[in-house]
Amino acid sequence: MLSPNTGGLMEEIWESVKADLKNHISASGYALWVDPLQIQTGQEGELQLLCPNLFAQRWIQSHYLPLIHRALENIGADINVKLSLATRQGGRALAPVPPQAALPLLSGARATGRKINKAFTFDRFVVGSSNRLAFQASQALARNDTFYKGILYLSSGPGLGKSHLSQAVGNFLHSSYSQGNVLYISAEDFANEMVRSLKNGQMASFKKRYREECDVLLLEEVQFLSSKEKIQAELCYTLDTLLDRQKRIVFTSCYLPGEISQISKELRSRLTGGLITPIGPPDFPTRVKILARKAEERGVNAPVQVLEYMAEHLVDDVRRLESALDCLAARSCLLNEPVSLRVAQEVLHDLQAVERRLSVPQIQKIVGDYYQIGLQDMLGRSRQKKLVRARQMALYFSRLYTQKTVSELGKLFQRSHASVVHALQTLERDRKVHARVAEEVAFLEEKLAQAQVRRGSQRGPSPHTDA
Repeated sequence: MLSPNTGGLMEEIWESVKADLKNHISASGYALWVDPLQIQTGQEGELQLLCPNLFAQRWIQSHYLPLIHRALENIGADINVKLSLATRQGGRALAPVPPQAALPLLSGARATGRKINKAFTFDRFVVGSSNRLAFQASQALARNDTFYKGILYLSSGPGLGKSHLSQAVGNFLHSSYSQGNVLYISAEDFANEMVRSLKNGQMASFKKRYREECDVLLLEEVQFLSSKEKIQAELCYTLDTLLDRQKRIVFTSCYLPGEISQISKELRSRLTGGLITPIGPPDFPTRVKILARKAEERGVNAPVQVLEYMAEHLVDDVRRLESALDCLAARSCLLNEPVSLRVAQEVLHDLQAVERRLSVPQIQKIVGDYYQIGLQDMLGRSRQKKLVRARQMALYFSRLYTQKTVSELGKLFQRSHASVVHALQTLERDRKVHARVAEEVAFLEEKLAQAQVRRGSQRGPSPHTDA
């Protein structure tokens, strides 16, 4: 174990942690939340991270602190983490966040292998038509109800909940039973551990760990064992021993047993010996429920219309839903704007989940209808106050919703480059100074956002069916 006691070594550890985090979070998430963190010399054996503001401090603690702890475990650094504010208010440092243990095990049954994420519980799993069987089967196995041979095989694409349910079994057992050993591990870890044991002459200890000391085996991503004949054979012996002792086993994989190439018929037979429960992509109502649950957990006040819009366009997996919601919360907070349909559209556009579909003529029509003027008046030379404001609004939203350059907008509005720039700058200034102008901008934002949603539903899939 590393026990750092110098600032230089702590900096090296933090750089190693950051390198690990890059492999587990998106590039945008890393740049927005992790990269701005600074380290500060603290007590011996303590990693003190300085956050740029209170929002960032809370966000890091809620969403990234468990990943930081896991990264520290991966490099063997036995140290605490403390989050503090880099800024000061009124000359006094704000109180730091107390250190938090790395994913502590829940009370009850012992666990070995990988750390189980305590957030992955049955209570926090959103149930829908595509995952109801897997959810109920996982609960039944965890309760040790009458279950066919005590084997559950969860299969789904990435981000659809198989790992959540597998770890939910472990969390349930931790909190409900005082005895027993839950072993949560990936097939890759199993293979690597077996290879090390063979090289070091420790196979007796390896077999004891998996066959005698394990009461519940949670084995993730079994497709990794493809083409590894000796490891497949050892796993078969292990499974036979566990089943003879009436122990419980949960497998997860992106593939059904019959789809995994280069596995022995013996292992395939054991994988298919229990209940196989595929998990499909969540349907529209389930996606809305997932977003609502995640928004509540994050303290994000998102209108139902926004959640439904995001659920309509994000149909792949739960991780993408979470990522989009995090981006929505970050954009709303950093820009000091309420969560709205327009902000959601900006987020989905950045994630390339939706295209901007409104054209300049459509924007001119919507703005013109609001101000009760025609296109000829909007493009004319009159300096009447209402016409000038409508012209500025149409230019502003055309710039916002389309990829047109200032020069291209000048041609479409029959204005010079300088006139377009002046109009945009004037509106930006007036919306900050005059409450009435800000209200008009907000109202038109919502009108245009609704118009874009209507066009999207006409061209794309129905909001109540999956594409």
